[in-house]
Amino acid sequence: MRRPCVTQPLVIRDTPFGGPRPLFCIPLVAKDLEQLLAQARTAHDLQADVVEWRADSYGELSVNGLVEAARALRSTLKREPILFTLRIGTEGGMQEMPQDLRLACIDEVLRFDFVDLIDIEVCNGAEVVQSIIKNAREQGKRVIASFHDFQGTPPNETLLEKISTMVSHGADIAKIACMPRDGGDVLRLLQVTLTARRLFPAIPLCTISMGALGFLSRVAGFLYGSDMTFAVGTASSAPGQIAIGEARAIAESLIRNS
Repeated sequence: MRRPCVTQPLVIRDTPFGGPRPLFCIPLVAKDLEQLLAQARTAHDLQADVVEWRADSYGELSVNGLVEAARALRSTLKREPILFTLRIGTEGGMQEMPQDLRLACIDEVLRFDFVDLIDIEVCNGAEVVQSIIKNAREQGKRVIASFHDFQGTPPNETLLEKISTMVSHGADIAKIACMPRDGGDVLRLLQVTLTARRLFPAIPLCTISMGALGFLSRVAGFLYGSDMTFAVGTASSAPGQIAIGEARAIAESLIRNS
């Protein structure tokens, strides 16, 4: 079984999203700058393909505070693509913050060359999502449009519609993460992934079934068209993430022998 790749991989800092090799992203979940940089060094030592800064975990949620932390993070991680995520509360954000402040922080971080990608949830609405994508493009950044459901796994048609909306908004990468209630939900997520790859062959995908039950999607999802998953370096950012070394070994063995 040949891993289904995108028609043309998206290359960010020499890292191909959608190529034959699976990508593993380590999230940084830190309350202060010291923790953030320590976690970043660990991610570098573990050879993360991508590093996500979950800025919604950070103690100083201000425009200047996040910009300065991003500056320090970039000086620590010179090779790895950095994904900036300021997750909204309704989809798993670790702290509540006013939407106007959240969007102002995103816009300001995009102005600098400290991050390479940004995550924005489609639940923010078309106007917000398209505005951020436009801003990111002008600044030479890439955008992951995302959807998260921590309560269950919606019907296949709903998930494919979410991905279609992300594509129509102009996202560079489409991400869905859902909580399975049984093994059937995990298998449906893999089926949605394969279908989405066939329907949207030009866009990299990140599809995840969360929790312990969704373990299979994190190590075998690459066989069905998911191009990136999240694995633990220092701390997890969502239920079901496992250590990057273990996840990478299993996934690469599956791909090598499939």
